[in-house]
Amino acid sequence: MSWNTIATDDVLNEFTPAEQAQLQNIQGGTGQLPAIIDKTVRRVRGMIKAGGNMLDQSAATIPDQLAEETIALARWQWLSAFPGLKALKTDERKQASVDAQKILRAIASNQPHRPRVELPATVDMTSAPTNAVALVRPGRRVHTHTFDHLAET
Repeated sequence: MSWNTIATDDVLNEFTPAEQAQLQNIQGGTGQLPAIIDKTVRRVRGMIKAGGNMLDQSAATIPDQLAEETIALARWQWLSAFPGLKALKTDERKQASVDAQKILRAIASNQPHRPRVELPATVDMTSAPTNAVALVRPGRRVHTHTFDHLAET
């Protein structure tokens, strides 16, 4: 797997030809899609970084393992921008967006068994806040509110 961009066609291909024709007939309908995709990709990348995962040096790519989730989020956000498209706002598309949000929240969480994201070919070395690392220590637990018994064994 690798890291790739999400193009407008990737989202449009999720619709049937009849739905695509309906979307093309809306004035300015497809003009909003690139901005929505860009915002969605930045959101996904932010969730990846928040979970302590590495990003690549490009600001516009995501791992292939999250392509479907990114497309689902962008598609639902795009359809939500048009109140008159209730026929295209199916329960399956809404559920795909909800599921994608759950996966991204799990990736960004501080849970030890959270899903991991594949490493990019060229890693971005920009520092960012990440989750704390817990160390295993034998013996007594050291609490930060007191250091009275720090040297005891």
